[in-house]
Amino acid sequence: MSLRPFSRLGARLLSIFLLAGCAHDSTAPLEPTAIPPKPSSALLGLLPVRGVTRAAPLAKDIAVSAVIGKKGGTITIPEAGLTLVVPAGAVSSDVQFTATALAGKLVAYDFQPHGTKFAVPLQFSQDLRKTSLLATLTSPLLDGAYFTDPSKLNQTTGFALVSELRSATVNLLQFRASFPIDHFSGYLISWH
Repeated sequence: MSLRPFSRLGARLLSIFLLAGCAHDSTAPLEPTAIPPKPSSALLGLLPVRGVTRAAPLAKDIAVSAVIGKKGGTITIPEAGLTLVVPAGAVSSDVQFTATALAGKLVAYDFQPHGTKFAVPLQFSQDLRKTSLLATLTSPLLDGAYFTDPSKLNQTTGFALVSELRSATVNLLQFRASFPIDHFSGYLISWH
């Protein structure tokens, strides 16, 4: 029997209790404070989402590359909290993978080569300890959100226009969010 549905249910229940506990506290911080993009963008196939932000914005992009083949491998960017696991069988030959943590406050990444599709989904994992979620505890649900290019990110407001959402699993003991990736471009962690 898989524990995944129970861990997701537990995370949701914990979030509901935390939110209920903060409901009467008018000093509880809210984030982000800006107005989301207009809904007209949803008509173009784009969905506006609130991005999880970093406690300290990245001053510059941080890129890491590795050649990974059939046996799989891992790419990490410890400064940004990213771990990307490429399982065995995801690619059929050696591929130069590049993960770039994008400068700014959004927890967002660009993955290369763009357009690459995987036979077995990769596992994206984000350490949430250095994000705004630790201070606010206002995130009942997290998603992995796919964006086509960095111009869809608004580092000032903390919102982004995305093409797809993937439910994230939150490990409360490690304070990490994870979700599968079956193709490359850009991904961020969003919350609602």
